[in-house]
Amino acid sequence: MTDRNLISGIDQNEFIKSYLSKNKPLVSRGCFPGAEQPDSPWNLDLLARRFGNCHVPVFDSLFEMQQTVKFSDYASTIHDERSDEEPVPYMRWYARQRHFQMIRADKAFAEMADSWAAPSWLPSENYVFPPIERNADPVRDSFPAKGIFVCAAGGRTRLHVDPWASDAVLCQAFGEKRFVMYPPSAAEFLSDGESVIDLEHPDNVRFPRWRSISPTVAVTLSPGDAIFIPSGWFHAAVALTPSVSVTWNFVHEVNADRFAAYLEAGGSTDPTVRYFQGSR
Repeated sequence: MTDRNLISGIDQNEFIKSYLSKNKPLVSRGCFPGAEQPDSPWNLDLLARRFGNCHVPVFDSLFEMQQTVKFSDYASTIHDERSDEEPVPYMRWYARQRHFQMIRADKAFAEMADSWAAPSWLPSENYVFPPIERNADPVRDSFPAKGIFVCAAGGRTRLHVDPWASDAVLCQAFGEKRFVMYPPSAAEFLSDGESVIDLEHPDNVRFPRWRSISPTVAVTLSPGDAIFIPSGWFHAAVALTPSVSVTWNFVHEVNADRFAAYLEAGGSTDPTVRYFQGSR
């Protein structure tokens, strides 16, 4: 799938039948309303003014938190020049997803609720994680890993696979982001069972065959675009400009067996799983 091979006009039934149940990725243009407008509430400068006094967590290029800072202080560094070797801090501001979580984006999501809508092709019922039978709405409902991601140009998320045997959606709200994905079958090339290759700084000794495969998806996301990331797919992203994204994970009933197997294998002790299973 490349920039020229994108989907639009799909409905929920087709998404479930052709993508969700088949564990197939999807890239969709123009399905995050209003993001393309210069005065969009998701404009980084407007966000920084609106939530400048909020303390937010800043991470490395995976999910190791480095520090907490005021949003206004973080945003002020977005346009600073950096050397090629200097890592770009990445803000991952999550809504509540576990019982003990000091920093949460719930109030920000509540204030922004009238400023966005989930892609219309996403199912509105029959979720098992979180357990929502009908009228599911990621705008207002709690979902695992529901977050606002912000970074400067060059900010990246290294190649990884999402947890919980879950699927994910990422919507590009501001700026551009380059996204690549590899299927689960590529694990023998990209992972040694303990870690996953860093595509920007590959260890060719540890992962000698990684260059023999190409990503199935390589696409640039622009404001208003969304990408569906199926369970088990390796994915990585790098911001081409200052960037704001909205994301969340889920498991739909068509993949309930997969999630049940994950729970039986020990996943039921995960703090996020315990929070969502016990919060309803």
